[in-house]
Amino acid sequence: MENKEINQKTATYQEQLIESFKEMATVEQYNEWADTFKIGNVNKKQVTILYSGSSDIKTFKSECEHLLLLCACSVTGGVKKIKVIKTTEKKQATSKGNKNIRAAKFFIIGMIFVCMAAAIVFVMGNYISNRNFRETFYTVSSIKVDSRVRVIQLSDLHNALYGEENSKLLERVKELKPDIIICTGDIVNSARDDVDYAVNLAENLSKIAPSYYVYGNNEVETIYDIPLNEKELDKKFGFDNTNRDETAISRLGDSFEEKLEQAGMKVLKNEQDTIKVKNMTVDVYGVLTSNPSSFWSYSGTAFEKYTKENIENLKITAVHEPVLFEEFNPDYWGDLLLAGHTHGGVIRLPVLGPLYTKEGGLLPERSGKFVYGIYNTANSPLIVSGGLENSSLLRVNNEPELVVVDINKF
Repeated sequence: MENKEINQKTATYQEQLIESFKEMATVEQYNEWADTFKIGNVNKKQVTILYSGSSDIKTFKSECEHLLLLCACSVTGGVKKIKVIKTTEKKQATSKGNKNIRAAKFFIIGMIFVCMAAAIVFVMGNYISNRNFRETFYTVSSIKVDSRVRVIQLSDLHNALYGEENSKLLERVKELKPDIIICTGDIVNSARDDVDYAVNLAENLSKIAPSYYVYGNNEVETIYDIPLNEKELDKKFGFDNTNRDETAISRLGDSFEEKLEQAGMKVLKNEQDTIKVKNMTVDVYGVLTSNPSSFWSYSGTAFEKYTKENIENLKITAVHEPVLFEEFNPDYWGDLLLAGHTHGGVIRLPVLGPLYTKEGGLLPERSGKFVYGIYNTANSPLIVSGGLENSSLLRVNNEPELVVVDINKF
């Protein structure tokens, strides 16, 4: 208890000494020296002043010793002298502070490395999980069918492989027993360089069920060398609103199409194909000019014929980019609409959904973009595939998918 009382009394003296020093010293003296000293010991004859500043102690004494004696007398009520000694206490405190700072730095650096390691593990784990594909089943209804029609959609493979020569993917497609197979574009990265990949896929799929191929932007860019918008197409063919021929694109030479069709897969370029499935008739229409500016000018006549003739037929409309369904709202697009291109938004967030697409920006579904899953447009079901591409490190919470659509009467 005695030590506690002495410490409390010394602390009180220290406060009073600083206050007295502030009153007696000049502003310059106070600012320079006030935080460099404290009372170490007090008795009836002497006050010990502990100096811990960086300046030489002689300088401190010449500047402050006489002034501090007056202050000490005022505070203690009659001490006869002071003794000034040099102490390293403040420096030790600074050293301790530096150690704490260094420890904090090491902690922060360590946390950064931990976060980086966790991110790498997460990305690599996600990448490994994307070596497989999931199957997403949809059921839609149409009074035009008497029994189930199963459609399998493959989209945005970008040369992906699931097993040697896609054996795992092909085996699963065969096991699912589709009535129709539709590839909605970007099956390859280049229609010039990846022909063997596409032909091999076409040969195997066409042995399972009637198969169709609709070009995506990757095929278009390497086959036509121009974007298929109205301005570029009119410039290429010398067309305007008075002389435009919608069939001009399909008459352009296309060796990629020839090889796919030799392999058994039908390529649809703003045209339809009609087949029998069980005892039902099905029209499949593939959109080539999916740019909104050129869709009606280079596909309008064929598309209206498809939608308005033989309306008792089941009609399936396939396009690579879903932007058409965002831009236009006709009375009827078909009984089932299929699209791809978006890769499901690549990164999918819980609750919020797709994070980003090039066309739709951040959280694209919030602005009405069709990015992933099933939507209703013109009273018809639109299914946008997340795609089968599996090489992206950033594909998160969005495992590659094979789309299976069952069309039933009810």
